[in-house]
Amino acid sequence: MLWIVALGCLLTGCLIGAVLFKLFRSDEIRVQQLESQLQQLSDEYENYKKEVHGHFSDSAILVGKLTESYREVYQHLAQGARDLCPDYIASQMTQLGSPDSLASNEGSAGSAINAASTRLSPPLDYVLPGQEEAPQIPGRS
Repeated sequence: MLWIVALGCLLTGCLIGAVLFKLFRSDEIRVQQLESQLQQLSDEYENYKKEVHGHFSDSAILVGKLTESYREVYQHLAQGARDLCPDYIASQMTQLGSPDSLASNEGSAGSAINAASTRLSPPLDYVLPGQEEAPQIPGRS
């Protein structure tokens, strides 16, 4: 009978040990799963950052090409206007030309455009009631 009690205690101890081992071991497995999931998400995030960086780099290059193409088209049209149109149309085209030509143009049309652009002010829809003018932003005049 003593043998049966000892055998029962041994089996009960083994059963309790197996259950505890399974519980503690499953926590380790869960930790390993979470670590691998974290590593996978971290890798995906790094890949996403690289894709976004590449996308905006490509976009900047394409916009630069678009700007250059626009400049070439404008220069072609302006040259065609100077060569093919009567003098009064060609002079209007050069007076209303690119911002570079506006800045360097000292004629009356160029200075009139520059004077008109300095009189322009942004809309004052952000002015609080009772204020007569927009608040001054430091560094801007």
